[in-house]
Amino acid sequence: MKAAICDDEKIFRDDLIKHLQKMDPDLEFHEFTNGKELIRSKMQFDIIFLDIEMPELDGMETAAKLRKLSVGSLIIFLTSHIERVQDAFKVKAFRFLTKPVEAEPLLEALKSAKAEIEQQEKVVINQKGRIYELKLTDIVYIEAYGDGTYIYDNRDNVYECSVQLKEWNNRLEGSGFYKIHKSYIISMRYVNRIVENQLTLEGVPAEFTISRRNASAFKEAYLEFVKTNSRLL
Repeated sequence: MKAAICDDEKIFRDDLIKHLQKMDPDLEFHEFTNGKELIRSKMQFDIIFLDIEMPELDGMETAAKLRKLSVGSLIIFLTSHIERVQDAFKVKAFRFLTKPVEAEPLLEALKSAKAEIEQQEKVVINQKGRIYELKLTDIVYIEAYGDGTYIYDNRDNVYECSVQLKEWNNRLEGSGFYKIHKSYIISMRYVNRIVENQLTLEGVPAEFTISRRNASAFKEAYLEFVKTNSRLL
C-alpha cells in the first residue's frame, strides 16, 4: 500500500512514519509539507494522513480540493482540535485521530483502512494486449461504442475494451452502477446533480441523459444507494 503524510511539522511526520513502519514495514510513504504540494503531485495513494492545521491551505480545504478532483483515497485526519470532527464528514473522511497520535488508535485506523482497501472490488481490462486492473470505485462511467466499450476513470484515463455494455451491466449488478441509457452505465458514487432526466458526474463536464424508460427506476435506485452508502458520500 502507498500512503501520503501531509503535515507542515517535520517532527510530527518523522514520529508518525516511525510508528507506522513498526506496524507495517511494507507500507510505502511519501511526505508533503503542505496541501498544495500534495495536490500538485497528482500521485495515487491508498491512504492519506492529513493534518488539519496547516498554513495557506488547511487540511479540510485540501481534502475538499482532492475530492473535487475525484481522488478516492482513504483520508485520516490528524488534529489537536476535536471540534473539527463534524467538518471531516463533509469530505468523506475515513478516520479522525487527535494529536499527538497514540499507538493504539493509529493501529486500529491502519488495520481498518487496510481491510477497507482489500474489500474494494476490482476489474481487469484487456486493452489490445495490455492488462489494466481498476478498482470499481475509480470507474466513473462506461460508454458503448461499436462492439465494445470505453471505460472512464476518476483520473481522466480512458480504456478501450472489447466487452460490450450489456455484459458490463451484468457484471456490475449490485455494485453501485446503473445503465441509464442504451449507451451509458454510470457510477452512482459520482452523481452530483439530477435535474429531470439529466444528470452530471463529478469531474465530467458533459451532461448525461437518463432514458425515459429508466428515469423512475434509476431515481429510486439512486436514493437507495445514498441511504445505504451515506458514510461514503
